[in-house]
Formats: sequence, structure tokens, C-alpha cells
Amino acid sequence: MTFAAAYPFLTESGLGHEGTYIGTDVFGSGAFSYDPWILYDKGVISGPSIVVIGTVGTGKSMCGKSLVARSLTLGRKAAVASDPKGEWVPVAKALGGKVISVGPGKPARVNPLDAGPRAKSVSDEQWQAVVRQRRRHLLVALVSLMRQGQPMSPVEHTALDMALTDAVAANSTPTLPMVLEYLLNPSPETVALVGRDGGTGVGHSLRRTVAGDLEGMFDAPSTVAFDADAPIMVMDTSALIGASEQALSLAAACGATWLEAAVTNPDGAKRLVVYDEGWRMLADPYMLAKMSEQWRLARTYGIANLLIMHKVADLNEIGDGSSGLRQKALGLLTEADTRIIYRQKHDAMRLTKEALGLTEAECEHVENLPKGMGLWKVGNRSFIVANRITTDEMAVFGTDGGMR
Repeated sequence: MTFAAAYPFLTESGLGHEGTYIGTDVFGSGAFSYDPWILYDKGVISGPSIVVIGTVGTGKSMCGKSLVARSLTLGRKAAVASDPKGEWVPVAKALGGKVISVGPGKPARVNPLDAGPRAKSVSDEQWQAVVRQRRRHLLVALVSLMRQGQPMSPVEHTALDMALTDAVAANSTPTLPMVLEYLLNPSPETVALVGRDGGTGVGHSLRRTVAGDLEGMFDAPSTVAFDADAPIMVMDTSALIGASEQALSLAAACGATWLEAAVTNPDGAKRLVVYDEGWRMLADPYMLAKMSEQWRLARTYGIANLLIMHKVADLNEIGDGSSGLRQKALGLLTEADTRIIYRQKHDAMRLTKEALGLTEAECEHVENLPKGMGLWKVGNRSFIVANRITTDEMAVFGTDGGMR
């Protein structure tokens, strides 16, 4: 007991051989394997969500990619919600997965109002309610993003509801232009409730998604489909590099809603859902709400969320300590039962320690970790793990090719 308290890393017995091989337990001098579903079944962790944090060049991206790629050998699958730099595209191609590239000039069209796959146990009435709620939440979010958070009036909510109802009545799989048409040219029933101009303001807010920055991306029936049998699916948004923050938020909302409809199916496979460049998504109120929901329902859907970001201090972009959105984002980090921390700078350690529950000894290690080595906090247990990468993996996973 004395040795266990004085030298926790040296006396750790490990997580066992089950799972996918990650690398070497530095202080235990043995192989380190990991799988969130296996560890959940064994009671080691209480939830499957994972957070990877590390400054540029420390190996955090390599860790995320190797974890995902090797998990496929266990029969797991993966989906990348948004790939803003195109770094997951070569990974998907190497693994026999599929890539959906959206952006100006790209041929793919993704309809965010698609219903998605239906669980076998859901009745017709329940399914219609789920799909309607999902579509309505997206439409309200898009309007809110365009208005920079200014709330909709009760009349506008009614006008939007009626437009969505009319669009669904005309086509069981509506598109954004269809909803826009019923907002700007309301039916007699809608006019009787809200007047002819009740939905005009909402319509003009929504118009940018079909005749602005996102024109030709999310404004038509889907030309691509989520392949549930593919080992990994990637939503490539790298063509939007240089776009405005508002356009990026609109694209993220549309893409995430479409992906959510595809992966949140209890009948589907166990799947890792990757959120790369997580700081950007956490700063988006709609994406934050979506991620919070998937964090809570991960066990129901059989998914493991994997959030990758640089540092906890990135949350300062969301607001100060009194900000409700910042607290909600911080909650995603603290609620993840697997926290993987690569080297952090000294000035970032206070926030990292508080948010991720590190001890003084762990903080000292994190500040001095070499590249490719991270602190793994799995439940209440700690490990220093050296991620072992093969030559073939390095050629696919590497992100600094442009610097050579």
C-alpha cells in the first residue's frame, strides 16, 4: 500500500490485454491496450466519451488517428463529423472508408433535413416526432446563427412550424429551399394564423443557406448517402478554409445534423464519432448543444465521442467563468471518463489541472512529456503511454508534411 501511494505509475497493474494496442506503458514497461466499450463493460469507466488535448506537434492527432484506425480491427466503425483541414481524408482512403467532400464547387449535395435510418423498435408516430424535432431544431439554429443569437418571436416560430409542415406535406423528404418557399409564399392557413409577412424575416435569414455562402452544398436532395457498412465515414469540409465564421458555423450545423441522423441509431454498430479541431465546435452554441446531447446518450446509441483540441484555455473563446456556454463546454471535458493529455505549456497547466482533475505529479509529467507520449486518465487510473506508430501509419497519419 505504501508503494502504491508513493509510486502510482510504477505499481499500476494496467488495463489488461483486451482492446486495441496503443503503445507502451512507460512506467509499467508493458503493452497498453484500450477500448471504451470493453472498459465500460468491465466497470473501469462509467461512459465511453474521450477527450484528447495537446499543443501543436505533440502527437495528439496521431493518437486520435491510431486509436480510430486500430479500433476498426475490433469491428468498430468511425465517423468524422467535420474535417476542417482534410487530415482525415487520407486516413479514410487508406482504411477503405468513404469521404463526403462539401464546399464551393464540390459536386456532393447533403440535405440536412434527411430523416436518416430508423431504429426497428420505433413506432411510426414516434419516428415522425423524432424527425420533426430534429428538423425544427436545425431550422431554428440556422436562423439564430444568421441573427447572431437574436431570438425569434412567437409569430416567427409559428410561421416556421407551418412552413415545415407544408413542406413535409408536399414532399416527405423536404429541402431547405422548400421550407424557404413556404416562408416567403405562405399557405392560406399560415396567413390566417400569422399574416402574410409573419415568416418573411425568418425566410430572409434562412435564404443565405440556399443563395449565399453555402449555395450548392445543402440546398438540394442528397447526392450522397451515409454508408453504415463503411469502416469510416469522413465529412470533409476543408474546401471551406478561408470562409467567414458564420459560414463555417452554418456548414457545421447542417453537416452535424445530417451525420447525427445517420449515427444515432441504436441498431447500428459501435462507432467512434470524431470531433477534430474541437475548440471551434465548442464555441458554436448549436454544435455545443448537439455534442452535449450525444455525450448524454452515447451509451444508448452505442457511440464513443472523441473530442480533439489543443488546450483547455481555448474555452476562453466562448466566454469567462460566468458564461453558461463555457460551463457547458467545460462539462463535456470533465464528464469524459477517458482524458488523454499530451504536453501542455506551463501557463496552461492551471486550467488543465482544474478541468481534468490532474494531481501535482501528473501536471509535472504533462509539462515535460516528449512528442508521442501522453498521460492517459482512464477512470480513476493514470498511465504514461508512448504511442507506437508504424512506418505505414506515419505516412498516412502525419500532419506536418508541408514543413518538410
